Amino acid sequence: MADGTDIHRRAAGSPVDTAPAVADAVETTTCYMCACRCGIRVHLKQGVVRYIDGNPDHPVNRGVICAKGAAGIMQHHSPARLTKPLLRTGERGAGEFREIEWDEALALATGWLRDIRARAPRELAFFTGRDQSQSFTGWWAQQFGTLNYAAHGGFCSVNMAAAGLYSIGGSFWEFGEPDWAHTRYLLLFGVAEDHASNPIKIGLGQLKARGATFVSINPVCTGYSAIADEWLGITPGTDGLFVAALINELLAAEKIDWTYLARYTNAAWLVVDDAGAADHGLFARDERGQTLCIDAASGDVVPALGSHVTPRFAGAVVLADGRRAVPAFEGFARRFLDPRFEADAVAPRCGMPAATIRRIAADIADVAFAQTITLPGPWRDCWGREHAEIVGRPIAMYAMRGISAHANGFHTCRLIHALQMLLGSIDVPGGFRYKPPFPRPIPPPGSPATGNAPGTPLTRMPLGFPRGPDYLLHDADGRPERLDQAFSWEFPLALHGLLHTVIHNAWKGDPYPIDTLFLYMANMAWNSSMDIPATLAQLTDRRDDGTYRIPHIIYVDAYHSETVAYADLVLPDTTYLERWDCISLLDRPISDADGAADAIRHPVVTPDRDVRPFQDVLLELGARLGLPGMIEDDGSPRYPGGYADYLRHHTRANEVGPLAGWRGADGELSFRGAPNTRQLERYIANGSFFRAELPPTQRYYRHANAAYLAHASEVGWIGAAQPITLELYSE
Repeated sequence: MADGTDIHRRAAGSPVDTAPAVADAVETTTCYMCACRCGIRVHLKQGVVRYIDGNPDHPVNRGVICAKGAAGIMQHHSPARLTKPLLRTGERGAGEFREIEWDEALALATGWLRDIRARAPRELAFFTGRDQSQSFTGWWAQQFGTLNYAAHGGFCSVNMAAAGLYSIGGSFWEFGEPDWAHTRYLLLFGVAEDHASNPIKIGLGQLKARGATFVSINPVCTGYSAIADEWLGITPGTDGLFVAALINELLAAEKIDWTYLARYTNAAWLVVDDAGAADHGLFARDERGQTLCIDAASGDVVPALGSHVTPRFAGAVVLADGRRAVPAFEGFARRFLDPRFEADAVAPRCGMPAATIRRIAADIADVAFAQTITLPGPWRDCWGREHAEIVGRPIAMYAMRGISAHANGFHTCRLIHALQMLLGSIDVPGGFRYKPPFPRPIPPPGSPATGNAPGTPLTRMPLGFPRGPDYLLHDADGRPERLDQAFSWEFPLALHGLLHTVIHNAWKGDPYPIDTLFLYMANMAWNSSMDIPATLAQLTDRRDDGTYRIPHIIYVDAYHSETVAYADLVLPDTTYLERWDCISLLDRPISDADGAADAIRHPVVTPDRDVRPFQDVLLELGARLGLPGMIEDDGSPRYPGGYADYLRHHTRANEVGPLAGWRGADGELSFRGAPNTRQLERYIANGSFFRAELPPTQRYYRHANAAYLAHASEVGWIGAAQPITLELYSE
């Protein structure tokens, strides 16, 4: 018998390879199995992916890999991968297609898009999923000229990101993190293992090893909650009430960092108190437009910024023009000292004892004000004050989708940031810290783009940051200008758009009909619709003349997802191991609090199917359409080498490009500089990432740190080295 012979041979001592080589080559790149973007090593044998593990040299995960990351091999080898461009031959939803060549597919798409651009660019609705390249896809939409562009974020946690950007000039998730090395008390709100899992695991390990206190606020006892010192099983959607009760306790006990509020926030700024007047609720300003405060010593009304005065936080004043004004903090305190925010009133709604709320508030106050920490090292603030040491309130807070997945998510997040301001724990040792390129001015620069003439690009990117009613996008009758109705009176701060409304609005023609729905990595027939049967009906509905209500659907995906069956034209994408990608400081970088970092993905294997990277396809479509920035003066493609060519050579203002590392002709520059033809090779040699550490003098108080602000301005993260005032009160 064969088995017996095999056993006999082994017994006789014939050599047995007990540790066969897994791979004959190892490539480093960036994971794409979630939004964490860890560094990975891809083990290859004869050009085939055999194994994926973490890159120990990578700053995000330091070698740690989660189950999703390790399962990337399954995604790459999935039998559901598309293999060829497809053109629908049957009814939508029937899944009947014929395979076509790329030239035919691109010619067809170009014809549809050219007609739209010449007629009415907004009739193209271009929406993408979690592609992590919004600085590129947004730029393409801008050059095409359509307002109707957005990405995945609007369906996930953008209300939380908006709250942070409109409060502290940064946010949880990509834009900030707890000071894991120094915090003594961490409050974790609504964080499960699906976001930033590896960095959080590493951070919690540090925190637990030091004996710091970790409190998890979450309706579900997740894995993180299981290792917490205390798990508060809060009623879903009531995190804001819980935080309001903590604020109530701190205000009543006057456990407030008054110096921090005075120097770094707008808490002492005067707000016009004249009900019915046009400027009621806005900041009082002098003839030069400067915001004002009350000098506590003299009682005089003086400029709020740069005056070096000790301001008064309460008490009305009559301005020179007769208007009444009160400090912003007074209105804030009146609201949250209201009995409805006391622990006894809040506790039943939050599902926890009032005594627990009071104890948490007392613990926070004790750590913040009785356990203050200092780090050595002088630093200078932007008003010229020299500080011999860096003072920290070691209270850190972090939140994620658990708080944002509610209608009150924006204000819940605003309250968490307000609580941090009251404690003086933002960007200090032991507190919540920004990740470069944040903080940004509040709100960041760039308002949403307005409409344009056919055949011309938008004057700026489609998405932006409204500063008031004048920045909203609506026509003279108040109808929204965007298909998803972002930046309208109903959804004024939908900063990433409203992906889940797109199919319904396109079908209904609300606020207007469109011609082509162009979707990338957004399986909207299933995962972004709320009502799947209704969505499928809308994708297949016809007008009285027999034509589809949504005339054309172009869909791009690497896999035969549910939406493929409802597309007219399917453009097959590669897997993340077969293409170039950019995790850019212009978009959603992989920075940490101590340094700025970005990364790439590069093709570690060659596709065995007739598929193309979507970024390459977009650039070719742009060249065929003659879009500005994608063609040379003679009409030839500007980036004939596709997305890799774009990454090397594309620049924006001040010689800033998609990648920050190894810029300049010889790769000697960082952040800004001329293109470097060998830039991508330098990234690959460095493990597919770049990181530049901040000097110790620039790591804290960055909203008012003179050295950091000068650096941020020099490298193009902010426009000018001006202080960023945190907004306890938002106009």
